[in-house]
Amino acid sequence: MAYLKLDLGGLGALFLAVTLAGACGSNSSGTDPGASGGSDGGSSSGSSGGGSGGGSGSSSGIGTFGDSGGSSSGSTPPPLTCDPSCQAAGGTCTAGACTISENPGSISTGDRSQLGSGGSADTAFKWLYPYDKTVFPRGLLPLVLQFDGTAYDAALVHVSFTGMDYEGYYGPPSGTLKANQLQLSAPVWTAITSAAQATSAVKVEITKLSGGAVTGPITETWTIAQGTIRGTIYYETYNSRLLASGGGVGIMKIQPGATAPVALKGGCGNVCHTASADGSTLVANVTIGVSSASYDLKNNGAPIYSAPNMNLTYGGIYPDGSFVMSATNYRTWGSGSSLLYDTRTGAQIAATGWTVSNAGTPAFSPDGTMMAFNHGLDSGGVGGVLGVASFDNATKTFSNMTDLVPTSPDPGNDTLAWPAFTPDTKSVLFHAGSNRAFETSNATGNLYTVDVASKSVARLDAADGYTGANVTTSYLPANDPALNFAPTVLPEAVGGYFWAVFTSHRSYGNTTPSKDNGDINGKLWVAAIDMNSAPGKDSSHPAFFLDGQELESDNLRGFWVLDPCQRDGTSCSSGDQCCGGFCRASDDGGLVCLPAPPSGGCSQDYEKCTTAADCCHSQDQCVNGRCAEPAPQ
Repeated sequence: MAYLKLDLGGLGALFLAVTLAGACGSNSSGTDPGASGGSDGGSSSGSSGGGSGGGSGSSSGIGTFGDSGGSSSGSTPPPLTCDPSCQAAGGTCTAGACTISENPGSISTGDRSQLGSGGSADTAFKWLYPYDKTVFPRGLLPLVLQFDGTAYDAALVHVSFTGMDYEGYYGPPSGTLKANQLQLSAPVWTAITSAAQATSAVKVEITKLSGGAVTGPITETWTIAQGTIRGTIYYETYNSRLLASGGGVGIMKIQPGATAPVALKGGCGNVCHTASADGSTLVANVTIGVSSASYDLKNNGAPIYSAPNMNLTYGGIYPDGSFVMSATNYRTWGSGSSLLYDTRTGAQIAATGWTVSNAGTPAFSPDGTMMAFNHGLDSGGVGGVLGVASFDNATKTFSNMTDLVPTSPDPGNDTLAWPAFTPDTKSVLFHAGSNRAFETSNATGNLYTVDVASKSVARLDAADGYTGANVTTSYLPANDPALNFAPTVLPEAVGGYFWAVFTSHRSYGNTTPSKDNGDINGKLWVAAIDMNSAPGKDSSHPAFFLDGQELESDNLRGFWVLDPCQRDGTSCSSGDQCCGGFCRASDDGGLVCLPAPPSGGCSQDYEKCTTAADCCHSQDQCVNGRCAEPAPQ
């Protein structure tokens, strides 16, 4: 994936990913600009999704944004200056505060005055999307704001927090937007997310004018993570218009900020995949019940090895892509035992200490020291057990095998599947679902987390859509929780959070309904996960829709991975892009990948570390070999 040069006035890229479907039919100062959203995972240079009331919704894609490598805890006050994106959005800067006032809908003076006074004419006027208290990373496309109630003729959007005051007047939706939808322009969205600090409470107020009557404001508060989201999500899709020649079935990839996915493999049978954490290798089914294969993601998915069996289908792939643990007795249509296989030759690899006959949905930790898996189905267990084992790659030895979650914590959803480690390897996310084939369509399911050390389990209430722990009440507008499945986690902390992508059959505002297409179509959603959360507590935040994915298709089982690293001497914008682990200034003033910091210095955020002592910032932790600072709690 190509990265753009550092540009503190722009915005980065977006991400996301998906899940599974049924059968066929930084530099020296510590900045991290993140990834450009388009070069190898979907275009990010197109329209931002339609205008609103004559606004600039058709403005070209998102630029780059520099993430601060300093404290995200707010202990050091930001300088009294504005990010260049303020001026780029037409704003003015006074004493470090950006003020933007615009009228893209050409709303009359009288109507603007009426909107400013507020009202309560429409009791049905409420937010449908996004959700209150959502945490967003930088690098996303501008959100499509969606509401209930009578359609608006004019709307006032007011966004405020210390350092920013935005006021925009919009006319009726146009372009691809539907009634009661509204979208800020890319420059305005960039300015807002650039100005927000880690502790900023981003207050968003919407007031509307319908038939001469005013309602609002309705209000939400958001948080902006201090990092640009990155990586690529590889997911299965069904009924895709981009795969018409393959019957609409295949594997897609999308990067954060992209306006559309890119097809990787198409055709019935080319599904049931997993991808390595380093972004080098993907394994997948080829012909159902017959064959599977491995692919080189560094070479646009070129074939590596074609297996005349199902050994690679849904295989638990090691972080460097070199081998898999085969998944048996679960949608692999194979009857052999779960074993290690080389992804380049298909040869079996001896594994000392491995005693499980059938392991479903196996998954290695990002650092390769542990593996989680479903088992118990071979002995007649209902839904099985979620197990975990330590792993030594040098000797290919498993040890300390234990049942991490012996029984389902969710009555009615007794199948435990799709485990995914957090980047620090301390916790495992998984789904408890009703479908014993681990399917996501026509099923119910919730996301959970389990602490590896204590085995304490907690439902991810905020991500699942519940109002709190041990309740069934939901804050979702369509009251449709328990439709969440198959999480995976970006193997790196970004902006002080971990990031999970999962499949959900919930409604997406007024764009797609709950249980769309007869509960066949799922979509990819993303949720921020707190670092350092206490065991047994919900560590999640309300989820957001992954923009750029196709709205008409079934998108699922997303694997979120880093992009392949770049060799020393190549241009870069942050250390996590570099195989050597460091991105610093070169003699010509550009940024290049290096194998070590100059003069043996410390590591900036996103750069290589062995312990937290290697990191330049005292608040940083060493997470999966990279310096990262947790967001303030």
